Amino acid sequence: MAPALHVIAGPGPGQLATMAHPRDEPWSPQELGALARAGVQVLVSSAESGPDTAGIEVVPFPAPARSSPPSATETRQEANQVVALAVRLAREVRAGRFVVTQSAADNGRSTLLATMTLALLGIRPGEALRRTGSPADIAPDWLYDFVATHG
Repeated sequence: MAPALHVIAGPGPGQLATMAHPRDEPWSPQELGALARAGVQVLVSSAESGPDTAGIEVVPFPAPARSSPPSATETRQEANQVVALAVRLAREVRAGRFVVTQSAADNGRSTLLATMTLALLGIRPGEALRRTGSPADIAPDWLYDFVATHG
């Protein structure tokens, strides 16, 4: 059975989608095969993929494993990694590839990444938030600042 994709309308020529998948549950060959048949070419995931990725490029999106609040340095490093990943995903969508960001139920990182990617593709911040379907997960002021800095 194929996991449900939330395909986000974008400027193309590629596609961007988000999907839920437990972070601690590895991808099965059947799930990856179903995603490949749906046309997915790049999957950003915090879950392990195993050796058979069905031809999908699996890009790691490591979830922070912390028991205490992050330091300012850790927060800055993680933010830089997410920005670099959003820049890469925008480039992939512009190149015509179908990109999916996977999230776990306990965080909004996939939505954040998708929203940032849309902003880099030229979608206005408010519209990017609307298209991802979860505006409550992301502080709009932060997104406007991101666009002002990286747009």
